[in-house]
Amino acid sequence: MALDQSAFPERIGDTGVLRWPGTWRVYVSTRSEEIRAETERALTIRDGAGQLVSVGEGIGTHLARAESYAQGRNGLRRWLTGHAVEGAWSNVNSATVMMYGVLPTAELCGRAPEVAAIGRAYLPGDDPRLAHLQARLAAGDLGEGDRPLMQSVLRAAYTAQAMETGRVRSFRNLLLGGVVMLSLIVLGVVAVGAIWPDVIPMCGNQAVAQVQGQLPAQVCPTGGLRPGHGDVPLVALIGMLGAALATAATLSTHSDLSTRYSLAVVQNLLKAPAGVATSVLGLLILNSGSVPGFSGLGSQPAILVWAMAFGYGQQVVTRFVDQRAANLLSAASPLVPADRGSTRAA
Repeated sequence: MALDQSAFPERIGDTGVLRWPGTWRVYVSTRSEEIRAETERALTIRDGAGQLVSVGEGIGTHLARAESYAQGRNGLRRWLTGHAVEGAWSNVNSATVMMYGVLPTAELCGRAPEVAAIGRAYLPGDDPRLAHLQARLAAGDLGEGDRPLMQSVLRAAYTAQAMETGRVRSFRNLLLGGVVMLSLIVLGVVAVGAIWPDVIPMCGNQAVAQVQGQLPAQVCPTGGLRPGHGDVPLVALIGMLGAALATAATLSTHSDLSTRYSLAVVQNLLKAPAGVATSVLGLLILNSGSVPGFSGLGSQPAILVWAMAFGYGQQVVTRFVDQRAANLLSAASPLVPADRGSTRAA
């Protein structure tokens, strides 16, 4: 018996066109269609399907809401809070849990390994629900009575997933705030150095050459003998070049995990202002004479090379950010078991 289509409410905003295209929107749309088709088929072949129509209506409501989130317009506030992404996936996951309540018994038992795999991805190994399901799966005597258990494991796993992805989103927003603040500070330093060159001197002190009677006594990044308006901006540019080289080097070893949010772009954005900051501070430290055994920067190329080296050296600072990002992504990824992911995210 085919399911009466009135069991599924009309899809909200079903225009056939996804706004603000994104991979997650495609996944939500595809998964919604899959759940809808599987539910209709299950309700058609289940005995006493008339008693399960209310479940089908609930699943249809969740899928309509998920598609509404996926197809709706998304502003900056919703992007930062993850309102659309979390709203869509929360409804898709709820519909999935409800779908397991209407699947035929044979098919339900056949999907038990899939449920256990999802549980292992997000739940600790000693979770009693997951342990019970795995024991039943190992014994090979799954039946209709295990339906609530599977739904409980799925519900708990999806809740844990939402918490982990929430941490990734919060860290992404924190990084964005750090990029903005550090960029403003760096721009302020560069502006001050460009307007008042003597305030932030980037010129090298040729102490050894001066002692030997060779002039000039100092040389600046732009090649002048006195601080110029372009010294700090040039050092900042060279520092960004060093940071870009460091970013290119990390990209060759970067492996992106499957999560709802990506941190790679924000991580790389942070390296640019960090490279400028380390270049300016590094040259100030070298020119201060406080480094034992260092006699000064004797030429313009030497200054620029050191500026690029300090820009590349921002990795010393940002690597802690990269490590934290890797830990959070591991905990939120379904490809990493929860015991390993939670250990790395601690």
